[in-house]
Amino acid sequence: MHIKHITIQNFRNFKNFEIDFSEGFQTIIGENNIGKSNLYWAIRLVLDKNLSYNSRNLELKDFHGFRNKLNIDDYILVSIEMFSKKLSEFPTFHALKTSDDTARVTFLFAHKLKFNSEFEIGETIEMSDFRWQLFGGGNSLKIDDILQLTSIRMSDLEGINLYYLNAFRNTSTELHGSTKSLLSKFCISRENSDGELQEVKDILRKSSDSLNELSFIPKIASNIEEKGKNIAGDYFSFPISLSFISNYDIDAWSQLNVYYNPTDGVNIPIQSLGLGQKNILYLSLFIAELENSSSDFEINILLIEEPEAHLHPQLQKVLFSNLNQLKTTQVFLSSHSTHIASDCEYKNLNILYLNLLKEVKSFSPFKENLLLDRERLLLKRYLDATRSEIFFSSAIIYVEGVSEQFIIPIIAKEKYNIDLTEHNISIVPIHSRFFDPYLKLVNDNNLEIPAVAIIDGDSHLTDEESSFIANAKKLEVENRVIVCEGTNTLEIDIFPNPDINSKYLEQCFINLGHSISYQNLLETIKSNKELWQEELLKRIDGTIKKGRFAQELSLLIDKDFIVPPYIERAIKHIISCKKLQYGVS
Repeated sequence: MHIKHITIQNFRNFKNFEIDFSEGFQTIIGENNIGKSNLYWAIRLVLDKNLSYNSRNLELKDFHGFRNKLNIDDYILVSIEMFSKKLSEFPTFHALKTSDDTARVTFLFAHKLKFNSEFEIGETIEMSDFRWQLFGGGNSLKIDDILQLTSIRMSDLEGINLYYLNAFRNTSTELHGSTKSLLSKFCISRENSDGELQEVKDILRKSSDSLNELSFIPKIASNIEEKGKNIAGDYFSFPISLSFISNYDIDAWSQLNVYYNPTDGVNIPIQSLGLGQKNILYLSLFIAELENSSSDFEINILLIEEPEAHLHPQLQKVLFSNLNQLKTTQVFLSSHSTHIASDCEYKNLNILYLNLLKEVKSFSPFKENLLLDRERLLLKRYLDATRSEIFFSSAIIYVEGVSEQFIIPIIAKEKYNIDLTEHNISIVPIHSRFFDPYLKLVNDNNLEIPAVAIIDGDSHLTDEESSFIANAKKLEVENRVIVCEGTNTLEIDIFPNPDINSKYLEQCFINLGHSISYQNLLETIKSNKELWQEELLKRIDGTIKKGRFAQELSLLIDKDFIVPPYIERAIKHIISCKKLQYGVS
């Protein structure tokens, strides 16, 4: 069984939010403060049996659009739908069923009058007038329909086990022996733990007896006891003994500690490990204990916040891969890591983002029927650690290659006083003219953020290459996604003739050590100016290379630089969609 769908209404930054999940491991990504932690909190409101009653009594600040006053019709709703082809085998879930293979639990926080028509309304509506209730089943999320359902208690959720690991978990405490530590729980969860425990206790008793026979141990105890009598008197003092190891049964596992063992016979305290290593050890123990404790006909849900903390990129990917192999537990992993985001399976990447109406929405880039099989494979291979930043962006400028990636951000900054990075706007080079899969990502009902594709013009292209532009334009979305094509290549459009942006061109050649090549260029076109474009590209692409040339040019661009119209249109489109203030030189 797994969580299939979640609906959240009027909770924190979620106005009317829905998200679908497939079976198995799920990754949830998005920019900072987009609501990943709020999504986890919403899930816990519904399913976490360890959450106290009062923790579910929400506050004014928990209502979407936080305001000073509430009215009688305000409410917060979180509804979770679960799916299993074997739902009939889950005996405790019958009260939650909505069909033969789905079950639903809904949390509703509303005015008491909604639950009890006899409740007397005071002159003002107070937070104390609101309360929460859980409901099972139902296919409608209208408040009146939900109120007709059977209310349930947390005890009715027996068989649903939810575990939450926050980003600020105390790994050091849990890796030390204590009665309720993670280390002790793992030892107890082992299949033969009863027999193992008896062996441990037998040895502990012998060790403890041997240590206690040391002559100075009773003397120390006697001295402490005597001091106690001096302070508290005979009546209030009590007898004590000293021992290095307890022989009380319940404390046996708590005598165990984890040590760093770099070489045989050398046990170094775990505190000497880095935070990343302790995080890996902590997660290893937690998941091992969870897997050991799992039983049939239960749903195990694990919410993990930012497991990549303190881990380098390669270790992040290893961790992700191993978490992805769990079979008895549906793991939800929220992350800011582009390395983890770029290493997801097709079906389990979920993105939270803000649309143009400032509403939080969700999108899965590999959902069914979005991409052709070839496009899907192309996109997955493309999404390395750098390119996956598109899923954390608030707007995207797609470009063909690295030249535009160097030049466009500096144009935006120098000409329009807009720092693209500061506004979380990504320049994404796709290294081809095949923009289709990338533009499909930002179509309606997908990642609904502003986007533009900047493409070389078709004056020098074959018919097949020109078709890429036509296909891209078919994927434009009114007022949000546009395609801006040049006349020729980027370099020719920036320097269409010897008179436009000439000082930047000359300085580039000089700085790159090719001043003679620039003079030869000018001499070559004296007799035939129509050779300009051909000769310019020959020197930029053949002698200098486009990427290096663009890198140098980006250092020279200032407010006097003349921007090609199609690039100006692209930048202004993003500025307009984002409602940014800018100044034109």
